[in-house]
Amino acid sequence: MNTDILLVGGDGDLALRKLYPSLYYLALNGCMPANTKIFGMARSARERDAFVALVKKWLIENTGALYDEAIWNEFAPCLHFVQGDSTDPDSLKRIKDTYFTQDASLIVYLAVPPSIFGKICTALETAGMTGEKTRVVVEKPLGNSKEAFLAIDAEFSRVFKENQIFRIDHYLGKESVQNLLALRFANDIFEPLWNHRHIDHIQITVSEMVGCGNRWDFYQETGAIRDMVQNHLLQVLCLVCMEPPASLDADYVRAEKLKILKCLKPINTTNVKEATVRGQYQAGTIGGEQVPGYLQEEESQGRPSDVETYVAIKAEIENFRWSGTPIYLRTGKRLDKRHGEIVITFKQNNTRLFRDQLTDNSANQLVIHLQPDEGIRIRMMNKKAGLDARVPLIDRTMDLSFCETAKEKRHDAYSRLLFDVIRNDQTLFVSQPEVEAAWDWIDTIRAAWASEDHRTVGYAAGSAGPQASDDFMAQDNRHWHNGATD
Repeated sequence: MNTDILLVGGDGDLALRKLYPSLYYLALNGCMPANTKIFGMARSARERDAFVALVKKWLIENTGALYDEAIWNEFAPCLHFVQGDSTDPDSLKRIKDTYFTQDASLIVYLAVPPSIFGKICTALETAGMTGEKTRVVVEKPLGNSKEAFLAIDAEFSRVFKENQIFRIDHYLGKESVQNLLALRFANDIFEPLWNHRHIDHIQITVSEMVGCGNRWDFYQETGAIRDMVQNHLLQVLCLVCMEPPASLDADYVRAEKLKILKCLKPINTTNVKEATVRGQYQAGTIGGEQVPGYLQEEESQGRPSDVETYVAIKAEIENFRWSGTPIYLRTGKRLDKRHGEIVITFKQNNTRLFRDQLTDNSANQLVIHLQPDEGIRIRMMNKKAGLDARVPLIDRTMDLSFCETAKEKRHDAYSRLLFDVIRNDQTLFVSQPEVEAAWDWIDTIRAAWASEDHRTVGYAAGSAGPQASDDFMAQDNRHWHNGATD
């Protein structure tokens, strides 16, 4: 079936840096359906040749060794530029009548601020572009609270059915995140142990070295908890902790994720100071270079702020599988490394056999790396080679990462998700009830922060985060996994 893809905001940073390269990856992998046409839409005028040259420039910069001139020559004819106002029905109708293929499936990707989502939906409806064959893809942030999200979602729901709306979270397109389903439910050695009886605790970490820079105003409105926890970290938590779905169909997977979000123990005024840490980066050194603190970023213009650029949360899921097993979430900017990981720490036995060699830090761990490298490792104790009459132990890791050929990836997270939109598969997209439930939990935390005057604590850029975060773990006799074998 013919497919037309309309990228609203088609000459913006997201489109050039992520969307066109990801669509190119589909062509590289032979996954681009025949007769697909890609339209970049923007208000500014631009000749097609200049637009194609601009996309090529960004492709070469962003795809590196995966750029192939022959594939580009097949991909380039798919690209078109259309000038118009996406909030103007007449403009959209002109584009539809002039460029789109009759009876083709239409994918509308809104790479623009949420403040104009509603106007675009209305314009699409008036222009006759919201039929059964239309799918609309929306980027976060989907509001900055439950109330704001519901207002935005009402605009979509008035025009589109739920099965036409694809709420994208690029973390769900990562191979290592998708592999959670296979790791858990296709391997009998893990699933019987995947519960509070055998797992001591879980850590989910996403740390960044970059600061807020020219996104200061955006970050001022969101902070780390709304920018990262509400979507990325909670979605990962759901996949780690959900029950086996009846099938891998979207409705079943999303239903199980929703159950987890509904079972999250509320963090409110009674426990917010014990269950959360807020931090804000100060001046420091990263990669040998001095960097400013959050309040000294150029875009701040000297404005005061207590917004968090780091947050750590002790979450608990109140169901039969996970009751009593804490899940620690943390994310922050201007930290000492860029990495993302899930760490499953198993409970240690209390036998006498190796008591003199096993410490409190000898527990088996399953470490799932999300970024920058993806892979899986198991940490276990092994006998140290030698002629010792006893059985001396040594800490070792077993690499369960994808095979070498799989490491030579020819796609990225966005290309997987865009391919799913083309295939009309919503499994890796977030449902309306999931977003609403996530905001419920986050809004309660933020309200408690305000009520209890829970302030941020400083941490030096280039550090591992605030000391208060280490103390936060120490109160439970645990410590943060540092991205390597501890």
